[in-house]
Amino acid sequence: MSRLLLSFAITVSVSVSMFSVQVTSQQLPASKKAARMQIVKGPALESATDNSAIIRWTTNTGSSSIEHSVVHYGTDPNDFGRRAESVNRWNSNLPYMIHRVFVMNLTPRTTYYYTVESVRGDGTPLGGRSDAINQFTTRQR
Repeated sequence: MSRLLLSFAITVSVSVSMFSVQVTSQQLPASKKAARMQIVKGPALESATDNSAIIRWTTNTGSSSIEHSVVHYGTDPNDFGRRAESVNRWNSNLPYMIHRVFVMNLTPRTTYYYTVESVRGDGTPLGGRSDAINQFTTRQR
């Protein structure tokens, strides 16, 4: 349990610091601009508690230097009316990006269905959208 709390504390700390950093744009080489972001691993449940979860997936770097990782979710596999997201900053030294989104305020012992995608800050899709519907169940209190 303490390991899970430590993981949660680190996730929150990283998220807070990411939101407080001033974002600057980076120019990509012309060859990178033509590439379309795609999911290369996941999405998958990294961890879950009775009222939260962390969803993780990996994309190639695609065409954007700054983006939002988005999880669309709900308790009905035909209705993803809820949304959680995290701001990400692309590291141009890496050919991939690991996305991690912390989903909060969930109900214990409940199955949630989700899809993921990567978008620009203005909501423009970048690719890297999952076609499959994934699911997880929160723990009992």
